[in-house]
Amino acid sequence: MTETANDELIELGRTTGAYGFKGWVRVEPIDSGEVLEHVRDWVLIDLAGTRTPVHVKGLRRHGTGFIAKWDGCESKEVAEKIRVKVFVARADFPEAGDDAVWAVDVIGCRAVNREGADLGEIVAIGSNGAQDLFDIAWKNAEGKTEHFFIPNVKDVYVLELDTEHKRAVFDWDPEWR
Repeated sequence: MTETANDELIELGRTTGAYGFKGWVRVEPIDSGEVLEHVRDWVLIDLAGTRTPVHVKGLRRHGTGFIAKWDGCESKEVAEKIRVKVFVARADFPEAGDDAVWAVDVIGCRAVNREGADLGEIVAIGSNGAQDLFDIAWKNAEGKTEHFFIPNVKDVYVLELDTEHKRAVFDWDPEWR
């Protein structure tokens, strides 16, 4: 990966210590880890903000996370000291697939209903165990930010996700907030 000033880095996980004796590092993904499985050029950022680009030459699923191997990390002692956040340049993400978008691209979208009434802004995507939920932030009459959730159910609640124009259309009444 060639990192430029225009590359938007997206946090996708963190390291949690060594695995074995040959420099493998445990990585806990923030989400499913799908991007980490497909993109091998990562940027590690420590608490001081130091960026270290690495090319992952080995990656395996391990429990709910991964174990990863890259050049420069050749021993358990070195791997144990690596306590960083793991980032990937947004430009390096693979295609999301047909009729799919990456969650990171939905954050910041303006949420409106089918009549065009403003519902707020998508600030996060969570889960209730059965489905993903759009976390919508909106200002109440007193100007305070409140949140409500819309289930990610295509053609029932989710009518359109236009990440290019940062707009999401839902079948949702503002009174349901």
